[in-house]
Amino acid sequence: MPWDQDPEVLSPVGRPMREQLAVGPRRQPLDGFEPVYRDIVDYIVRCTHRIWEEKNVGLCRTHYSDDCVMHTMAGPSVGAEVVTQNTVGSLAGYADRVVLAEDVIWSEDAPGVYYSSHRISSRSTHFGDEPLIGHATMRETGVTTIADCKVIANRIVEEWLVRDNTTALWQVGADPRAVAVAAAAADREGDQSRHAWRTDAIAATRGEADVTIEDGHPAAPLAAMLRTAFADDLYGDAAAHLSPSAEVRWPSRRHGFGRGFWVGCLMQLANCLHDRSFRCEHVAARPLPHGDVGVAIRWSLAGMHKGTGPWGDPSGRELWLLAVSHYRLRKGLIIEDTTVFDEVSVLRQIAGGLGA
Repeated sequence: MPWDQDPEVLSPVGRPMREQLAVGPRRQPLDGFEPVYRDIVDYIVRCTHRIWEEKNVGLCRTHYSDDCVMHTMAGPSVGAEVVTQNTVGSLAGYADRVVLAEDVIWSEDAPGVYYSSHRISSRSTHFGDEPLIGHATMRETGVTTIADCKVIANRIVEEWLVRDNTTALWQVGADPRAVAVAAAAADREGDQSRHAWRTDAIAATRGEADVTIEDGHPAAPLAAMLRTAFADDLYGDAAAHLSPSAEVRWPSRRHGFGRGFWVGCLMQLANCLHDRSFRCEHVAARPLPHGDVGVAIRWSLAGMHKGTGPWGDPSGRELWLLAVSHYRLRKGLIIEDTTVFDEVSVLRQIAGGLGA
């Protein structure tokens, strides 16, 4: 389906939650979906609200498939029951969690096969004790997460989840490096075959082709922009796609404005990682209010940790990074870039975790 069709499916951008959660007639054919859902955006926003804010955790069993694979930088997990128990555990630690939809950028990749990239701003209080972190601090937290979901007939059959875990740990007074070192020590115990996924992920980033992007799709020049920056070190050429006043939000409280700041964020990664490989894994785009366009790109990066930067002394390890970038375009230029990846899992790899 062309990216600019289905104007009746409304973006959450600029819409209050009471409007997003209003009940009404279907705006989009959704074969196999519960009648309460009006369109794919409503499905994502409403089921997230029902699970996290209404605490109807049992919906995970009817909204995730039994063989759903949840991909994160800490490794994959499989099955609706695992999702259910992980949700219970998260709510035990952050019982007042509020989840706000900043955007849902979606595509219909095949008839009845929907793909959504859901950017979330969550607010909560650290009420519960947690392994590797310690006792409840009662501190308030707020963190950005992006969940990319493949959805068929009311069930999420695959999900890619990225979260700014460094910021989340800082907010509760924990040291991300200490948490990463402790997690890495646990990774080195037991059957190491459980970490084979990371070797496979690195091989895919290094060896598999980029996703095919149709001519004229708004994501095409942006995927090329990232490839140019990481592969060829042509940061100035890449930055030409940004408005001079673009707002940039990256993990670990990187927040600034302009092309120079954006280039600085990329250069931090590029200087750390040598012999880099970049892969564009999925793209989607949707019209936004006032003529703007929202673009979602899921991408991965592999490289040898041989340079200095935000991750400490070079370890010589091959690292893998999974990221999702949400861009807001105005007249073809990026005016907002929100990119999310888990730097705690990067530090965990550097500390010798997640397999050889």
